[in-house]
Amino acid sequence: ITLNIIRSGLVIGGGASGMAAASAMAEGGFEVYLIEKERELGGFLRNIYYTIKGDDAQEYLKDLIERVRENGLIHTFLGANIEEISGYVGNFKTTITQGSERVKLDHGIIIVATGGEEYKSNEYLYGEDPRVITQSELERRLSTSDADHLDCVVMIQCVGSRNDEHPYCSRVCCGEAIKNALKIKEKNPNTEVFVLYRDVRTYGLMENYYK
Repeated sequence: ITLNIIRSGLVIGGGASGMAAASAMAEGGFEVYLIEKERELGGFLRNIYYTIKGDDAQEYLKDLIERVRENGLIHTFLGANIEEISGYVGNFKTTITQGSERVKLDHGIIIVATGGEEYKSNEYLYGEDPRVITQSELERRLSTSDADHLDCVVMIQCVGSRNDEHPYCSRVCCGEAIKNALKIKEKNPNTEVFVLYRDVRTYGLMENYYK
């Protein structure tokens, strides 16, 4: 039996994971089609400004985007939507639309890296009182200004999760809270920070930052 294996890949999602996957395949010599529904690459990483170790996340994003754009084996489709996927492993056919243009792509594998979005709650006066913000909104403010005006900060964890509607743990919120709490104390040691939690799940090496 002779199989027609197409030596190219399709990556769905132009965030950090999608771009890293596309770069890895292209650096291995494979042609890649990178599909992103938004008009720009970056995904949620565009909302992250520093890591818990203090690394510059926006600089990393800039470098990652440059690697994708400079590699001739990566074909990027922004503002694109997938209309149809057919075929089997080694031989897929995908139709996408980009504006008024319809494009058909042949590829051997598919990597789904569609990521997620921050939950926006209708609880605790979010959207009603400007003092109530999300962790990523807090991170954005801390990245562009000092914390001298912050006398006291209260972080409410597990909002919108670990309940009947969303019984799971999001796994990233505790790390984000610890990261922002440490950044606040770094900028203004006099600021009081209270974290209201059910469990603190700073998995792996992040436990050291919690301690």
